[in-house]
Amino acid sequence: MNETGHSEEYFGDYRDHWWNADFVNLIAQRLNLASKHSALDVGCGLGHWTRIIAPHLAAGAIVRGVDADPKWVRDAPAWTATMRDRGLDVRVEYGDALSLPFADASFDFVTCQTVLIHVSDPQHAMREMLRVLKPGGLLLCVEPDNLCATTMRSSFGDEFTSKECAEGYEFALTIERGRRVLGRGDHSLGGLVPGYFNQVGLQQIRTWISDKAIPLYPPYERAEQRIIVDGMKAWQQADDPARKSETRGFFVAGGGDASQFDALWARDVENQARYAQAIGAGSVVLGGAALMCLVSGIKPNLSPSAEADVARRA
Repeated sequence: MNETGHSEEYFGDYRDHWWNADFVNLIAQRLNLASKHSALDVGCGLGHWTRIIAPHLAAGAIVRGVDADPKWVRDAPAWTATMRDRGLDVRVEYGDALSLPFADASFDFVTCQTVLIHVSDPQHAMREMLRVLKPGGLLLCVEPDNLCATTMRSSFGDEFTSKECAEGYEFALTIERGRRVLGRGDHSLGGLVPGYFNQVGLQQIRTWISDKAIPLYPPYERAEQRIIVDGMKAWQQADDPARKSETRGFFVAGGGDASQFDALWARDVENQARYAQAIGAGSVVLGGAALMCLVSGIKPNLSPSAEADVARRA
């Protein structure tokens, strides 16, 4: 039996090209990651984010990963060994982002990448991260706003009328809202994260947008372009009954008219097939940008309630 891990469909070669190294270096300097001696990567998967961020920590830092999928915990030695070769103590444990298996105030630095978009209660997950973070410690959450992709210009999108473009966005937005209503995550959470940080009591909140973009233009000869093109072909959504049923549930839960779903779904599948043909013909041109938000905050030395008590007594 070929076991598939959580989010494994997202673990293609493209994920290895999400970041520009000089941008990561800059963020590491701004956040003073070199001063962090203990770190936790929540929902670490196969360590894509851990491997990028851990080398910027203090020499000999202790790094822990946690994931709720047993497959990623079982497969962890394949990549954690390479981190030990760099002098980093990296280990992965089983655990849920909503109930982290660590004591209070265990880490100088807690981070996650594309994890909050999958959880039913992102603020609960943030409070758990805050709980295991030491006072004065740093939280960094990296989350996308995937809905932006439906509004970005491309040569293929220019074929549609403004009404068709608006209807396509409305369809995607309704599905996204339904996903959130049903507790299945929010794949466009990125822009909401700074507000959530403020609500859970983090201080010195800062936000950046990744500067990574992989433009597409024929003949798609660059290695990164080939990865994008191959990934787009693989991602073309077939008219799969199970996926269609799940999406219908999201659409209705998000306020969509059930009687309109079949027509909207059929149009979406047809457009994706046409897109695959255009990719194959080498006629698609796009900027290749994605909206990936990096949000950081500092845990107060006192809890918000304790700070309020101090302020009242002052």
